[in-house]
Amino acid sequence: MEIRVLKYFLAVAREGNITKAAEILHITQPTLSRQLMQLEDELGAALFVRGKRKIILTEAGMLLKRRAEEIVSLSEKTELEISHQDNEVSGEIVLACGITEATKTMGQYIQKFKNIYPEVIFHVRNGNSDFIIENIDKGLVDIGFVLEPVNLEKLNFLKMHKVERYGILTKKNSFLAQKEYIMPEDLKGISLINTARSETQNELKKWMGSGYDQLHFAAVSELTTTASILVSNNIGHAVVVEGSINYAANQELCFRPFYPELITTSLIVWKKYQSFSFTVSKFIDFLAKEIKENS
Repeated sequence: MEIRVLKYFLAVAREGNITKAAEILHITQPTLSRQLMQLEDELGAALFVRGKRKIILTEAGMLLKRRAEEIVSLSEKTELEISHQDNEVSGEIVLACGITEATKTMGQYIQKFKNIYPEVIFHVRNGNSDFIIENIDKGLVDIGFVLEPVNLEKLNFLKMHKVERYGILTKKNSFLAQKEYIMPEDLKGISLINTARSETQNELKKWMGSGYDQLHFAAVSELTTTASILVSNNIGHAVVVEGSINYAANQELCFRPFYPELITTSLIVWKKYQSFSFTVSKFIDFLAKEIKENS
């Protein structure tokens, strides 16, 4: 499979129409149709269901779309890195993070680094720690900001000094909002929204003890932004870290910490044995220096 043909395929998948995709790609419709047919022959699978006005991806097409997006992204990232292999600090750094207290510090790091090296562009992706580590492993992300615990076998890391407190995100008019903090017995018999990370679920199990099996989870959420919508719609009370809450976006919600305290810390991680561009390496050195000076 050629990268060029994968880009053709993604354009058709995005537009849902070969004629529109051909116009965007600046090639003829017969040429594009022929390339897609050759791709299907090469893979031995139908990628589209062709209708009169719109084409729809088959299951094989949806799988290829996910893989093609990763391949094209990695190809473009590699081209950028190779084109900036001189000692000029410029080009793109791809970061990934959730929304935590450490994310605010990340913004300060970016600002300081940009003041020194204004030609650097930061591409920031959002997701939970599992998403971040997966994309680092695939080479799609240079550096990630993740919450412990994580498997560090394939990662180098810097430990940040921001404490993240776990607790409950709830409506201000709920009975939980009337409490100063949330104890294990307060969670029994109510509807909860759990975090999607298995590692965090295990930490909650330890905190709850034997009472964990008595909890009722109505939903599981990848990010606090989604969990807050579920809380607003009375689906349940969400398990979150305090730093992930955007109070300005939702004035009807509040946070109550767990007691005994359940805390974690953030790590800056990147792939072991990875050959980075000069710019990414410079940023990692900058982060290490900043953390050491502020410890």
